[in-house]
Amino acid sequence: MADGTSTKRDEIVDQAYRLFYDGGFHATGVDAVMADTGISKRTLYKYFPSKEHLIEAVLDKYGNQVDDMLFKPAFARATEPKAQIRAVFEVRREMMSATRCQGCLANMAAMEYAGKHEGITGNGRRASLYLEGRFIALCEQAGFADAAERGRRINLVFQGAIQTSSMRGDTETFGAAIAMLDQLLS
Repeated sequence: MADGTSTKRDEIVDQAYRLFYDGGFHATGVDAVMADTGISKRTLYKYFPSKEHLIEAVLDKYGNQVDDMLFKPAFARATEPKAQIRAVFEVRREMMSATRCQGCLANMAAMEYAGKHEGITGNGRRASLYLEGRFIALCEQAGFADAAERGRRINLVFQGAIQTSSMRGDTETFGAAIAMLDQLLS
């Protein structure tokens, strides 16, 4: 960042991250991203040849934060794998409560760009598979013989809780999701 190049690029990504999360990808134009930053369209396109390239950079930033935002706080609450899985659900519910029930940015992008941009939709798939892999690994650590299948089911419950909470605008769904999780972990 010392050369200033990554600072300006990071500033653009940070601004776009906030705006895309709040307003969606199609509804938020590059003019909105540039507003209040003093960044010209020419500078924006110097770093990102298209809006889709900018979206991919935003999704990369989001993906790089998942461990810090979700798993580190969850793992700080519990050391046993089953309790860590439950803590992941609790941390995500708290995150959604604090952010007006905003769902997964990668999944939001994948849905908006389904059939329109493989790089963006691929990012959503990778995000889901990453979470699934983390749940499978925790199930393996917990000693479940069917760790892969159990981890997939846990991910499905987790993703469903996020999506439903986002659509309904509340996190009540997480109560039912955690009850289902407890059954999967018994």
